[in-house]
Formats: sequence, C-alpha cells, structure tokens
Amino acid sequence: MAQESEIEAYRKVGKILAEIRETIRPMVKPGESILRIAETAESLIRERGVKPAFPCNVSVNDIAAHYTPPADADTVIQEGDLVKVDIGAHLDGYIADTAFSVATDQEGELLVQTVEKALQAATEVVKPGVDIGEIGRAVEETATAAGLKPIRNLTGHSLARWTLHAGLSIPNIRGETGQKLQVGDVIALEPFVTSGAGYVEDKREILIYRYLHDRPVRLRMTRELLRDIKRTYNGLPFAERWLAKRMSKLRLKLTLKELVEVGALWPYHVLAERSGKKVAQAENTIIVTEEGCEVTTE
Repeated sequence: MAQESEIEAYRKVGKILAEIRETIRPMVKPGESILRIAETAESLIRERGVKPAFPCNVSVNDIAAHYTPPADADTVIQEGDLVKVDIGAHLDGYIADTAFSVATDQEGELLVQTVEKALQAATEVVKPGVDIGEIGRAVEETATAAGLKPIRNLTGHSLARWTLHAGLSIPNIRGETGQKLQVGDVIALEPFVTSGAGYVEDKREILIYRYLHDRPVRLRMTRELLRDIKRTYNGLPFAERWLAKRMSKLRLKLTLKELVEVGALWPYHVLAERSGKKVAQAENTIIVTEEGCEVTTE
C-alpha cells in the first residue's frame, strides 16, 4: 500500500509518461521505423528527468508483448499492421506503465476500439474490496460482446517501488480469486484482445532481460557486464539494444545467454498469439482510492 509521498511520485511520473505517450502516438503509422519509435520514446523519457522502467515495446500484429527492436532493426510499419506501443517510466523506482494500439485497417480498428472499451470497463470496476476477478469479468465481457477474445494468459499487475510485477496479477478473464483491492494499491490494468485462440506462446527470440542474482562466471568481461547491469537497472528490465555498443552482436548474445543459463538474468521471451491472429493492447496505471480509483497515466 503506497504512502502519500509515494503516491505523489506515482502521479508525477504518470503525468510525464501520459504526455510522452501522446507525443509518440502520431508516429505510429505506415512507413515509420519501429526502432525510431522505441528510441524516441526512451529519449523523451530521459529528457523529462525520469528513466525507462523497461524497454519500449513496439509489437506488430500477432506479437503481443516483450518485443523491443534490436539495435539493427530495419522493420517499418506496413499498411494493414496493428501496432502496440507499451512504455514505462520510473521516478526513483516509482513506476508508470501505459500502452496503446494503432490500427491501419478496418479489422484492426475493431480490435483497438474493443480493447480501449475493455480498459475503460475494467477501470470502472476498480474500488477497495473488489475481487480482482471482477476486473477480468469486465474485460472478458467487453471482448466477447464484440465477437473477440481476451488473452487468457496475459494479465495486468500490481506495481511497487523498483518492482514492475509486484504481488497481484490482474486477470483478463472472469473468476473469483479471493484477492481484493485495497486503498493505496497501485496497479496496471492491461487488457489484450484478439480474434484468435486467446492465448500467447513463447517464441525463441529474447530481446529483454532482467537482473536476478550475482553468479560466478569465468570471463572478466561477463562479470563486468553483470555488475553494470545490476548497478544501472536495479532489477528492472533492460534491452539487449541498450548494451549494443559494449561488444559485438554475437559476443553480446553469447554473454547474455551464459548469464541466463547460470541464473543471473531472467529472459523475457517474445510472446505471440497462438493462432497467429492480431492482438490489440491498452494499459493505464491506477491508484486505488477510498472513493474508487485515480488513473495516473491519463
């Protein structure tokens, strides 16, 4: 449960991130580089005196989450693409997290409109004492009313200082969980909808990592990289792209792979919709109040 000084920090970073989101939104259009979108978002975050809470995700079509472009990415948005942009910032560890989707065709537009309605419906449910399964019910009912499905194995999450995914996982499907919201809880509501199977699966590709533990490694270069990751990101996710200038691409891949294998880093596999259908996402950060809730990223 956040204290008043912490709530002020959440409010401040939320306002900054909302402004950056609206600056980025017009960039998401056919012909634009996804790498430029990600790097612009991250640069704007730093320019405003806060820091990225995780790498900017720019996920296209069936890719749902955990995709941030590598340093040499040359992908540009095409007509017909559905693009999701998920950005996060922190102020001394206090996090804001928000996402939006942009469609470039009619099929995608239905998904975008539905996921935005689902986020609004979920927000209206939030108040102290509510079982978090009721939030999932609001998302699921909104999706199914449009002939779509929520992504069953992706969730929203509670936030804590320096912790992007704290104790609560906020479902996008109905069900009584026994977990109830309390005044001062800070949560990220994050519905995903699709016309597909409604599940995501891991792909082999890994572009985002998070520090877990110090572990003994043989090479000095690897030890130094782990030390710097621990100091710089303080347990928050980081992009392989952010380390690209330290060593060659192949050497970096091998070094990160070794650190994952010894349990020093957690890998975030790119997540794709099981049946290959498009996915839309919307997200806001919310503080539970005595009267209901306050959205920090509006």
